[in-house]
Amino acid sequence: MKKVLVVEDSIYITRAIKIILEKEGISVLSTSDGSKVVEIVRNKGIDLVILDLMMPGVSGKDVFKMLKADQDTKNVPVLILSARIDYYLNDEELKTCDKFMTKPFDNKELVQEVKKLIG
Repeated sequence: MKKVLVVEDSIYITRAIKIILEKEGISVLSTSDGSKVVEIVRNKGIDLVILDLMMPGVSGKDVFKMLKADQDTKNVPVLILSARIDYYLNDEELKTCDKFMTKPFDNKELVQEVKKLIG
């Protein structure tokens, strides 16, 4: 079973994504603590990270940098899911993510993009 890690500070958005993806047979783990993401991806066999940019503590941008700088996690696809398209458009490093989607998101489009990224 494929595993997705949702990195999001809103429990409502996390819960919605979990329900949507689990209906498709995808296992969903989650955290709102950006400092734990690399460790979780390494230890839990994560196939995709869905990442919010605006989070307290360690920002999504910093999480993205940490994932891509780590030898064990640099090839794990990252789908950025954020209401802040301006952050994405104004940052060349963030543009290297595998997919960017805006909030609010379309459930069917999210499933379609997740399935593309996890194979």
